[in-house]
Amino acid sequence: MPLAMGLVSAANRVAVLNAVVEDVSHRGNGLTAGDVGYRYLLRALAEGGRSDVIYAMNNQSERPGYGYQLKRGATSLTEAWDAGRDSSQNHFMLGHIIEWFYHDLAGIGIDPSLPAFKTIVIKPATPGDLSWVKASYHSIYGRIESHWTVENGQFTLNVAIPANATEVVYVPAKAAAQVTESGKPAAHALRVKYLRWEDGAALYEVASGRYSFSVD
Repeated sequence: MPLAMGLVSAANRVAVLNAVVEDVSHRGNGLTAGDVGYRYLLRALAEGGRSDVIYAMNNQSERPGYGYQLKRGATSLTEAWDAGRDSSQNHFMLGHIIEWFYHDLAGIGIDPSLPAFKTIVIKPATPGDLSWVKASYHSIYGRIESHWTVENGQFTLNVAIPANATEVVYVPAKAAAQVTESGKPAAHALRVKYLRWEDGAALYEVASGRYSFSVD
């Protein structure tokens, strides 16, 4: 919770995050947080660039969790991780992972310094062996789309930006020169402006419309 709420000093954030990751790993990637703490665990890991840990925690069905609930025959979210019949079988309080689906896997976010969704930020996480994610969100400006795939060694990110909004797109790559948009070098693509290199990704500013970024 201190990590997610910004209470840890900058000098100690890496050490605290590593301690959380080590604890999760020590427990076999099991889910040990509940309705209050789980959301903060997801935010701390995702914002620390460790969506791979979240993926490992949830891409399983042998321990109590979402996959285990499905394995037990649940057709709605249950109150307890183990889907025990003594608890509610239709309960939303452990639904925090949906935020991770939209905000981190699909990467749909906003620039917090501006009015909501005036500048859209697409910063997808690509953990583990996940090969595709497709999501859309109906903002006050219109429909935002984010759809990425990994196939035959190529990462492709398709985005759609509503009218009257701009977007900053993070494209994971080893070098900005390798990124293309609709088959052309992204740096020379229409309505695409290269901003900078950050966190292992090339950042581009784009206007409303549809774009397709690709990189090997």
